[in-house]
Amino acid sequence: MPESAARTFHRLGTTEAPTDTRRLFGTAVVLGGSIAGLLAARVLADHAERVVVVERDEITGSPAPRPGVPQSAQVHTLLPGGRRQLDRWFDGFSHEAVAAGAVLTGPENLRSYYNGRLKVRTPDIDFLSSSRPFLEALVRRRTTSLPNVVPVRGRALGVDLADGRATGVRYETPEGETVLQDADFVVDAMGRSSRLGDWLASAGWQKPEMRRMNIDINYTTARFQRKESTPGVTTALAFWELDRLPAGLAPAMCSAIEDDQWTIMFGGFGDDKPGRTPEEFRRICRALPQAFADAVEGEMIGEIQPYKQADSRRRDYHLLDRFPARLVGVGDAVAAFNPIYGQGMSSAALHASCLSEHLRSTPDLSAPARHFFALQRVVVDAAWQTSATPDLALPHIDGPYPRGYHLTRWVTTRMIDATVTDVEVSSRFNAVTEMRTHPSTLLTPGVLVRTLRAGLRDRRTAARS
Repeated sequence: MPESAARTFHRLGTTEAPTDTRRLFGTAVVLGGSIAGLLAARVLADHAERVVVVERDEITGSPAPRPGVPQSAQVHTLLPGGRRQLDRWFDGFSHEAVAAGAVLTGPENLRSYYNGRLKVRTPDIDFLSSSRPFLEALVRRRTTSLPNVVPVRGRALGVDLADGRATGVRYETPEGETVLQDADFVVDAMGRSSRLGDWLASAGWQKPEMRRMNIDINYTTARFQRKESTPGVTTALAFWELDRLPAGLAPAMCSAIEDDQWTIMFGGFGDDKPGRTPEEFRRICRALPQAFADAVEGEMIGEIQPYKQADSRRRDYHLLDRFPARLVGVGDAVAAFNPIYGQGMSSAALHASCLSEHLRSTPDLSAPARHFFALQRVVVDAAWQTSATPDLALPHIDGPYPRGYHLTRWVTTRMIDATVTDVEVSSRFNAVTEMRTHPSTLLTPGVLVRTLRAGLRDRRTAARS
C-alpha cells in the first residue's frame, strides 16, 4: 500500500541530520544562489566531490539586498517547519542567527488576531524573524564555507543534454561565456523566472505545464526603530475574513528584526495599495492592535517599500512522461506561492530534504529522478492546498475550483473561526500553516468535532451578548 502523504511529509520534516551519505558525483551544479539553491548545495555537498553554485548576483557574506530578489525588502519570517530544517543542515543555525540579531518569537511573544479577536495562545510557536538579506547571508556563509562548495558569479545560459541526461551547463561571466562540461548532476534553482522549461523544449524534451492562480496582491513594508531592545511582543499578526476586511487592507504583520528594528507589512488586493505614505502608514497602524501602534512610535528607517505579485504558480515536473536524468528543480523554480502565507523559504528547506532522501535511496542515476519529484510533490501539494483554498475565495478569482471546493472552504472557514478560542484546534491548524504537518492531519473526527463545538459556543456567546 502506498505511503500516505501525511507520513511522507512527517518523514521529510525530520530534524535528524543524515548519516548514511555516500559520494555519487564528481561535480554537481546548482543554478541559482537563492535560499533554495544554497540548501540544495548543502545537500549535494554530502554526495559530490565538488558543488558549483552559479549565481548572477554578487555572492558575498554581507547582508545586502540582491537585485534578483525583488521581494527582499518585504517582511520575512521563517516558519517553524523551515527553521528546523535549517538547524538540521547547519548545526546551531538558530542560535547563531539569534546571537547575530534575529528574533525568535515564542508563544508568550506572539499576538495573533482574527477578525479583530485575539486568538488563544498555543505551544510550539517559534518564528525566526529577520530581514531577508540577513537570513540569506547566514545561509550563504554557512554553505560556501564548506570545503567542496564553489560559488561562481555568472548568468545561467543553458543546460547541456546528451544521452538522456544533463551533462553540463553554460553560463556567462564578465569575462564571457563559460561551459562546464563535466556536470554529473544539475539543480535548477533559478526562481519564478526559471528558463529550464524553454531549454528543455528547444532540446526536444517536454516542457512542464505551468499552472497559475491570479492573486494580484500588493505589499507595503516599512521599518521603524525599536524603542526597546527586547520588547514583550515580538510578532503581531492581523487577518480577517474576506467579507470583513477593513477598507483596502488584507493582512497585516509586525515583527521585531535585527538592529533593534520593527518591520511592518500591509497587504492589499487588486487596486488596494495601503500605506504608501508615512502618514497613511502610521494612521493604519494606530487603528490596528496595540503592538502595531507601539511599533510606529519610533523613527521610520528608509523609505516605504512596495511589492506586487500577480500570481501563484507551479510547474508539475512529476507529470512529464519524458525528462532527462540527473536534473531536478527546487524552490520557486518549481512552485511559488502567495507570499502572504510565508511558505517560500520553508518549502525550499523541505525540497532540500526531498533531495537528500532521494540521493540516499541508492537511486538509478541513469533514469529521471521520479522518486525525488514524487517526494517534492507532497511538499508542493501541501503548501498549494494551504494557500490556494483561501485564495480561491478572493472576489477577483473565478476558479477553476477543484472538486469539493465549496465544502472544503466551509470547513476551513469554520476551523479558522475555532482557532480563536480552541487551543487544540489552533495548535493543529498552526502545525499545518507552519509546515510542520500535512493538511490532511486536520481532517480527523476529533478536530472536526472540536471545530463544530467551538462554533456552537461562539453562537451561544453571541446570542447572550
